[in-house]
Amino acid sequence: MDQPWGVLSEEGGRVTLHEFQGDRLRTRDFATIEAAQTGSGVPAGRLVGLKAAPDAEVPAPILPTAPGALGAVRQRAPYGLVPAAARILIAGALAERPDWDGIICLPGAGQTLWVHVSAREIVSFQGAATHRLAAAFGAGGGPMDRDALGDTLARPERLAVQLQSASLMGDTAAIIGHLIGAELAAMRPFWLGQQVVIVGGAMPYGAALAEQGVQAEAVTQMLAWRAGLAALGRAVGLVE
Repeated sequence: MDQPWGVLSEEGGRVTLHEFQGDRLRTRDFATIEAAQTGSGVPAGRLVGLKAAPDAEVPAPILPTAPGALGAVRQRAPYGLVPAAARILIAGALAERPDWDGIICLPGAGQTLWVHVSAREIVSFQGAATHRLAAAFGAGGGPMDRDALGDTLARPERLAVQLQSASLMGDTAAIIGHLIGAELAAMRPFWLGQQVVIVGGAMPYGAALAEQGVQAEAVTQMLAWRAGLAALGRAVGLVE
């Protein structure tokens, strides 16, 4: 029988164990990391802790090759962090294309990450606070105004003016379009002429890129997470 192994994550005061037994995955919550380590029944040497390792510097492997912990990847200029959980999502998106070279787009509530991967490494990346800005303007989700997207992509220096006008009109679709347009303008080196895979996210990045002639692939966050956890187990030698 396959020995169990697992990944421990901690967020918002909650500790979650993602436990594998063969191909079966289940999640359990614990009050503390210590409670999970002692009460889960998974041997300590077969647990990987997220955020528990020092930050790696770019370029860095997508996943570590030794058990114990998985930390963030840090970039000093421009400063940014790819969290440990995002490394797992990247690994999951690449599970069936391990030597792929291109851009992984990871939309999230805290930041949207644009990550250049090559030769199984995170080469460079950039984050954007687009979702937080949209939420601040009362436009956390929903459709995107394509004209607004094009206007700000062409003239990103007018973003503050365009947002003021859209906000006064209560036009949330225009707000989203302007913000994504500004983000695409800033991230042009990350998507122009590149292969792009988008992992999850409610913001309409796929449609925005399609407007620029980039047909991005899409992977659901759930599928990427499960595949990434399995890839982590293989990478650190916990499963074959």
